Amino acid sequence: MEPRTHTVSLSCDAAEAFDVFTARTSEWWPEAYTPDPEAFDGVVIEPSVGGRVVMRMSGGVEHQIGEVTAWEPGRLYAQTWTLAQDPAAPSSLTVTFTDDGDGSEVRVEHGGWHEGNAAYRQKFGDWDLILERFAFVATT
Repeated sequence: MEPRTHTVSLSCDAAEAFDVFTARTSEWWPEAYTPDPEAFDGVVIEPSVGGRVVMRMSGGVEHQIGEVTAWEPGRLYAQTWTLAQDPAAPSSLTVTFTDDGDGSEVRVEHGGWHEGNAAYRQKFGDWDLILERFAFVATT
């Protein structure tokens, strides 16, 4: 199955966009897209291949939603994706950052769809809305 692909143009450079995407995720990730919106306390991405991607809830509860599979600051970020799907059959998220004139282009590809996780693919149609929030944080 084809990945869901989304692109956003930003007025900041690729290095800044990468930092906002990976280090400031808590500022732009919508609470509605978490296991418990009322208890959402942030997202932590451990900055290296093999690092955990964790959603934190109040009271210290953590939900691991993936593992970092590529970490190239300013250029490439990728992870497995288990949010709202079976962790035994993860999909994948690949994000590329490219300088483009006075700003950058960020391309998000939610892929890794196969027979074992195909039933979850339909849940992930809101990336454009999520990336609007990312773009706002990255450019303000």
